Amino acid sequence: MSQINVIDIGAVGGFDLPWRNHVNKVGTTLAFEPNEVPILEGEKIQYNCAVWNFDGTEQFHVYGENGTGSSLLTQNFQWVKENFEDLKIQGNESLNSTWFDRSAEVKQFPCEVKKLDTILHELDKQRGRHTQFHFLKSDTQSGEFFVLDGARKYLENDCLGLELELFRYPLYKNMVLEDKVKAFLDSLGFEVAGWTGYKNSFLSQADYLFIRKAPRSSTEKEIIELICKVYAPKGSEKLIKSQTFVDRAMSKIKQTLTV
Repeated sequence: MSQINVIDIGAVGGFDLPWRNHVNKVGTTLAFEPNEVPILEGEKIQYNCAVWNFDGTEQFHVYGENGTGSSLLTQNFQWVKENFEDLKIQGNESLNSTWFDRSAEVKQFPCEVKKLDTILHELDKQRGRHTQFHFLKSDTQSGEFFVLDGARKYLENDCLGLELELFRYPLYKNMVLEDKVKAFLDSLGFEVAGWTGYKNSFLSQADYLFIRKAPRSSTEKEIIELICKVYAPKGSEKLIKSQTFVDRAMSKIKQTLTV
């Protein structure tokens, strides 16, 4: 049986749903843990930097008690203040009312950042072989477009599917909203195959599943079909992860008072 090689960006603690229930379908994984010792061999590869659209150093901002909303971008307090009367009635009002407290910056520190294209080139050189990573799973709290912008070669050559958390409201300064990200991926040959529906504070974001529109071989077609089986989009809205997942995530947010 074919297996899916996965790049997992922004998933501290291992796989979340739906991958947690389909580990037998996963081959090699490439995860990112800044400030940890890199592991460049084996089925679990760990790289010790953040992923962005340039190679260098950037300030990493930690927000909230547990840092769930942390990002290389800064919170857009001014925009939220200006639009709060409309935002606060979308979704859970008690959750929305605590957004400013939960979004306070706890600390910041300089962090090494690299383009995914740079990382994959270095990894191939260090391992002495090329590994095709079929799927990119990215949850960087506002930074998905910047990850993709630094991964153009990967998207054009190797990528067959993606799961991205995209925002419809600019809760972070200088972030790129979902419509532009969708248009960017469409131009590279990817289409939306499912989503969770809007969730979290102000119903501001959703997780989207993208797949390559036109497989270039029978092997690619097989891998894409396997990706779709993992996510199993349901109904006319092509919902993924199920409402149970979304409800559990919202409950966790409220309990920990993090974004």
